[in-house]
Amino acid sequence: MSVDLSSLAADAARGDIEAQIQLAELYETGFGIPLDQGQAVYWYRQAANQGSARAQAHLGGLFIKSESVNADYTEAIHWLKLAAEQDEPSAQASLAWCFQKGLGTEKNIKIAFEWYTRAAKLGHAGARYNLGYMYANGYGVDRDDHKAIEWYTKAAEQGHSKAQLNVGLMYVQGTGTAKNLEKGARWYLAAAKQDYAKAQYNLALMYAGGHGVQQNDEEAFHWQTEAALRGYHRAQFNLGLLYMNGLGVEQDYAQALKWFMQAAKQNYGKAYYQLGKMHAAGLGTNANIFESAKYFQMAAESGYAKAQYRIGRLYDQGQGVECDHALAAEWYKKAALQGNTRAQYVLGVHYARGQGVENNFIKSYAWLLLSQEANDPLYREVLQKVAARMHAEQILEAKKLARKIQDEYGINLKVRADL
Repeated sequence: MSVDLSSLAADAARGDIEAQIQLAELYETGFGIPLDQGQAVYWYRQAANQGSARAQAHLGGLFIKSESVNADYTEAIHWLKLAAEQDEPSAQASLAWCFQKGLGTEKNIKIAFEWYTRAAKLGHAGARYNLGYMYANGYGVDRDDHKAIEWYTKAAEQGHSKAQLNVGLMYVQGTGTAKNLEKGARWYLAAAKQDYAKAQYNLALMYAGGHGVQQNDEEAFHWQTEAALRGYHRAQFNLGLLYMNGLGVEQDYAQALKWFMQAAKQNYGKAYYQLGKMHAAGLGTNANIFESAKYFQMAAESGYAKAQYRIGRLYDQGQGVECDHALAAEWYKKAALQGNTRAQYVLGVHYARGQGVENNFIKSYAWLLLSQEANDPLYREVLQKVAARMHAEQILEAKKLARKIQDEYGINLKVRADL
């Protein structure tokens, strides 16, 4: 596209505000002329000095986010305030962001909320989304899920993809509104069509489970693929599961391995764990207990409780790693504190035996109690054997310890007071 730059520049030089703004926009975007952020700032400033709220808003925005202009939050605040007081909604929204983050001014969430509100009432989609977020999270205002979905919906109707996702979530969960899976799926779809990976992932889950839409493995596969290709680690992991199980696509262990690897590159513990399982079983690759142990270790280090229990078992058995009961017990405890019942049970057994830890029947009984494997005959037998070697006072102390662990680490399980 050709631009009559000389004519536009002449009008701008004569003080024509609209010409100055148009020229600045061309330099800012590089549309039809070479990109030049310095020239963009110059011409926006000329218009801003004449009181143009639009130019002031652009100028303030450039000083916040431009990669080619040194960030100057103080100057950004100056121009944004001038524009905001003229009811320029984009400036109000940007000014709110500065107060929210403490950029060029003291952080003040309540003032941020006030500016978002003004911009939202003037129809600014981003401000409406942020206002919804603040109401949803009690951020700068008392939490109000009804107002949250109200503002999210206004932004969503303007095509704001994050707002569409959040409206969908609120309908799916019945938060701030009556639960409605069909509406939730429709809002996910709206955001998914804008290439928003998280919405594509959520929509895939709806199709996989038949929630709000007719169950369809092929559609689930399609949307997981779209989200995975955009780098969303959860979608990459789920796509690996679909290939592994042949859901919506022909079973392909090599493809499963590939997508688990992609998710693992983002330090996703569940993906490391699946890689460990595939290398252990030789699925999509040669069976290799050492590679398997390596991935279980990485998953455990990422904080994934199942992997922490699994690597503990490997250290106990000396499979793929050197046998080390003390290290095994450490990993069991990490998983146990996250509520993994098998780890709690095995840790209790280790304390009873003094294997890798001190022999301690009080700790043994406490962990066995927390494991809640009450319907397992083996559990009852072990618990009874431990109890037979304890005094009544010790059992009482063990129950107190179990409750203390439960309260301190938020293990959401009811301690059996009758045992």
